[in-house]
Amino acid sequence: MENINVNCLMCGKSYSISGEHKDYIKLTTKSKAVYICDKCNHKVRYETEEQNKAIKPM
Repeated sequence: MENINVNCLMCGKSYSISGEHKDYIKLTTKSKAVYICDKCNHKVRYETEEQNKAIKPM
C-alpha cells in the first residue's frame, strides 16, 4: 500500500500515513474525512477528563 499525506485538523502538522494506520481506509474512501493526530487526540481527551473531575474542597 502507498502512503498518503494528511494534515491534522487541530495543529496543522503534516503526517505521512501508511496502509497500516487505523484511519487509512477512512481517509482514502471519504472525500471529506477529518484527521486528528494522536498528540492532539490525547490532549483533548486529557483536558476533558480534567474538567469532569470533581472539585476538591479546601
